[in-house]
Amino acid sequence: MYLFGQKSKFEKMKKKVGLIGKGKWGSLIKSKLSTTANLEFVFGQNKNLYKLVKKKNLDWIFIATPNSTHYKIVKKCLNLKVNVFCEKPLTTNLNKAKHLFQIAKKNKVKLYISDVYSFHKKKISKVLIHNKIERSKNVIGKDNEFLNRFLYHDISLLYKHIKNKKIGSIQLNQNKKKKLFCLNIKFKDSTNFIFNYHLKSRIKKHLINNTNFITKDDALKKMINSVLYKKINLRLNNSKALFILNFLSFLRNKL
Repeated sequence: MYLFGQKSKFEKMKKKVGLIGKGKWGSLIKSKLSTTANLEFVFGQNKNLYKLVKKKNLDWIFIATPNSTHYKIVKKCLNLKVNVFCEKPLTTNLNKAKHLFQIAKKNKVKLYISDVYSFHKKKISKVLIHNKIERSKNVIGKDNEFLNRFLYHDISLLYKHIKNKKIGSIQLNQNKKKKLFCLNIKFKDSTNFIFNYHLKSRIKKHLINNTNFITKDDALKKMINSVLYKKINLRLNNSKALFILNFLSFLRNKL
C-alpha cells in the first residue's frame, strides 16, 4: 500500500480518488491519476481497504484488479456509496454485471466501465459488406484471455454499427502453436467481420478496414479526465458494456 501526505490548496480542488490494483494496468492508471486528481492511496487486494475507502470520503474509486475479482470489489464499493471506475470487463458474467448496475442505481452513484477507444481521435465512420480487423502483438499469457481482450476493444469500436445486427454464423480457425486466430462473424443482413489476431508477433498492429488505430494520442488520460471532471454519458457507457458482455458470452457458447 502507498499512502500520500498533505495536499496543497491547488490539489484540494482536485477530485479525491483511490486506486485498487497494483499490476501493469493499475500502474498506468496511477500515472494518470497522479497528475489529474488527489490520489489518496493505491492498494492491492487487502481486507482492510474498504475501511480506508469509507474513511477517505472519496469522489471515485478506480478498480484495476484481475477480472475474476471485479464483481466482489465493485459491489462492496458501490454499497459504500462511492462512484466506481472499473477496468473492463465489469464482470465475466452478464447477470452479475446487471446486478452491479442495479446497485449503482439504487445507491445513486456512478459506475463507469473503461472504454478507452471511445476517446481515440480515430473513429470508424462506416462499415463495409466485408470488414477486416487485424491485430498483432507479442502477448504472454492465456490465449483465450487475450483473444477476448482484443475482441472486447474491437466490439467497442464497432458498437454503433453492429448493436442492432443479429448474428448469423460464427467460424473460428486457429493455430495455437503460432498463436494465430481468425474469427469470422457473419450477420443476418449479409455483412461480415473477419478478426485476424496474431499474439506472437514482434510487430504491433491494429487495423480496421486498413485504418490504423495505433496512435500517440493519450486516450487513457482523456478518458480519466472526462470521467472525473466532465459530463459523461453513463447510459451509453453502461449499455455498451452490457452489449459487449452479452456479445462475448454468446460467442463463447457457440465456439
